[in-house]
Amino acid sequence: MRILLLTLIVLTNALASGAQNSIRPNIYLQDMQYYNPASVAIDSSQSSQTTVYGKYKSVANEDDIWKKPMNLWLNHAGRIARSNSFYTISYVNDVYSFYNRNAVSIGYVKQMQTGRSSVLSLGGRIVGNFDNINWDKFELPHTENGRTKRFNPDLDLGIAYQFKKFRAGLGVKNIMGNSSKTDGSTLLKNHREFNINLSYQQNIGSQFSITPFMLLANERTTLIDAGLSFSLLNRIRAGYALRVNELKSVITFDADLYKGFSVGVAYDRSSLVSDKNFDLVVRYRR
Repeated sequence: MRILLLTLIVLTNALASGAQNSIRPNIYLQDMQYYNPASVAIDSSQSSQTTVYGKYKSVANEDDIWKKPMNLWLNHAGRIARSNSFYTISYVNDVYSFYNRNAVSIGYVKQMQTGRSSVLSLGGRIVGNFDNINWDKFELPHTENGRTKRFNPDLDLGIAYQFKKFRAGLGVKNIMGNSSKTDGSTLLKNHREFNINLSYQQNIGSQFSITPFMLLANERTTLIDAGLSFSLLNRIRAGYALRVNELKSVITFDADLYKGFSVGVAYDRSSLVSDKNFDLVVRYRR
């Protein structure tokens, strides 16, 4: 555990001198799967989890310059037989000004007991990015016309560690850093992204807990979330995080509803940047 903590500290300092991924889920503490392919939110009594996640960004402007549909992320993780191995399947839809990205991925996670109270998880996923480019909306000089399709594959890897109520993880997305080019210039590039998460759940009695947490994300620039999450009756969770670099407040609320169903909402805003984000997630575990 000491070696893992030292490694995370070194990586944090190395990355701090490094634009974020277009989809940045705010409701992540209970499920880090998007940021880290080694993370699965399935306990020993469950066999699978299915997640539907939507994120909408609002930017105030008089000329309607920013106009972007909601991002969509679908994810399914399932236990393989009765083992401590899992498969993951996901789909992401992200619409930009001049292209629409549909990303499909398939992954594998292996959990290993490393002590009486500790678990180490290793995971990876292969990602296929299918980009539909509308050249009529591409404003820089080019020789293309109409619409074209590009295939831009990549690879994500991750490691996660849990010791009792302490959790840590490192996820690396877009390891290959592939790109699409036109006329010899880079049009679309999968920027390599690093995500480090740390959290520690402190129980107060049997029905209440407080969890300090941190998420550091680096993709060309570095963003740091630091906050607290509160859990009541092991069913209701509320959290607050400060996105330090943007002085942005992130408020989340998450609750277990009925027979494996849970729902979460989030809202963030800042006096430093103009965008506001609204998140909604629905999960089903069985």
